[in-house]
Amino acid sequence: MDSTSVPKELPTINFSSLGEDLKPGSSSWVSTCKQVRYALEEYGCFVALYQQLSPQLVDSIFGQSRDLFEVPLENKVKNTSEEPYRGYIGPNPGMPLYEGIAIDNVTCPQETQKFRDLMWPHGKPKFCEITHLFAKLLGDFERTVEKMLFESFGIPQEQYESLTSSNSHLLRFLKYKTPEDSETVLRFAAHTDKNLTTILVQHDVGGLEVRTKDGEWISVESAPSQFTFMAADGLQVWSNDRIKACYHRVKHCGTRLDTHWGCLRSTMDRGFIRFYTTEEAKKAESPIKAYCGVKN
Repeated sequence: MDSTSVPKELPTINFSSLGEDLKPGSSSWVSTCKQVRYALEEYGCFVALYQQLSPQLVDSIFGQSRDLFEVPLENKVKNTSEEPYRGYIGPNPGMPLYEGIAIDNVTCPQETQKFRDLMWPHGKPKFCEITHLFAKLLGDFERTVEKMLFESFGIPQEQYESLTSSNSHLLRFLKYKTPEDSETVLRFAAHTDKNLTTILVQHDVGGLEVRTKDGEWISVESAPSQFTFMAADGLQVWSNDRIKACYHRVKHCGTRLDTHWGCLRSTMDRGFIRFYTTEEAKKAESPIKAYCGVKN
């Protein structure tokens, strides 16, 4: 096969020894730091192999997700927020195949309980326990990757701690509906995320594609104990453009099944999210730089 016809793949980084051999200062830690920085600088993302995210936990969280999307609409719309792009987002003319519902500050057990009581006033066995375990696992992973990244750039520990102490995590359950016609290619148009980092967990059915620097699209398949870690707009600004936010989209991949994903986002300055909805931001070539960039 000609080398030009070989499909590209994202870097895959093995984190399965995290908490054991992978300790700060160890040779495996230093090696993984280098892999993380290379992947984020070259691709804006990577595939993480992480055995701690067991197939049983993934099946459990997506079982809860399917139940969630069966909740009556009058319950789902009660999940509101003063912040844009949080709460419940149903299908609309701009995103007819998309439905998403989020738990803000999900690593706080009280917030998950409040969410459960809105969706299931009479209770929902295991929802809080499973959701909290899933969110904590990915939240801890996200902080470790950020720590590695800071270390690889030579950033002092206190600056890392300052950043992480001001961040919180938002867990969004996503459902991409099956197109009614065979002509539909995209379930969600190409974009970058408006936060710091994003972890995407696909279940059974894939559809995620990310764009490389040369404009080529790479398909990211669903696999056990794997997920995709992506840089968002906030990380691009923090790194002074050394890391580019991951441009990604969701394609219809030929199956007649709806697609369910879990998405954990590390949130940043919420003022930017509000700014992003303004006319000034819509006119800007780079909304995040218009918001917090240095002007001469």
